[in-house]
Amino acid sequence: MATLPEILASVPAEDRLPAERTLTVPLVSARNEDLADVISTQIPGAFGLLIVDGVVLKETTLARRPALELLGRGDLLAPPLTPAHQLESRAVSRYLAHGPVSLAALEDQVRQAAQRWPGIADFLHDRLARQTHHASMHLAMLHLPRIEERLIALFSDLAERFGHMAPDSILIELPLTHEIIGGLVAGRRPTVTLALQELASNGLIARLEGNRWKLDRSILAA
Repeated sequence: MATLPEILASVPAEDRLPAERTLTVPLVSARNEDLADVISTQIPGAFGLLIVDGVVLKETTLARRPALELLGRGDLLAPPLTPAHQLESRAVSRYLAHGPVSLAALEDQVRQAAQRWPGIADFLHDRLARQTHHASMHLAMLHLPRIEERLIALFSDLAERFGHMAPDSILIELPLTHEIIGGLVAGRRPTVTLALQELASNGLIARLEGNRWKLDRSILAA
């Protein structure tokens, strides 16, 4: 179980003690797996999930071509569509835990709490609005003509969301293969590899040992 301090902050101060009891929700963990099985077996009654820690990849496949979206702490996930609803769409989506992930299950008590304290609903709507804007920005990124431009746009976004400032650079710790990066920028893996080598030779993006990336600070102004 876990308490959700960010949601709790949307409740009036005088009501936070009873709200804290109401907003203590199930916490589930996953690692490198399809979240559909985790959700259906552990938290089937959840109307949504909040990423508490870790990274989730949303994979959407259309005409046998997958595209990826990277979601992180504070992002909301909708429950997977039923097989019947998936058949109504030409695209099929799934959530994949990328490494260790912790998820807070939003169940009926959160819905009831939102009726008593409308600020909770405002908080959730604000999070969804930010995600919608981010998804639109990601879509715009895919229209950049050169893959180097798309990579710079991607890593600029990752720097703002996951980066840590170093004296002369920005450091990101994310397990990103060239294949995953290709899914995020609509590029084939060999093309991504060549483009990253070009950006590294220009001092913009460098892969370090482990899952770390080093970015030149100028990338944020790109």
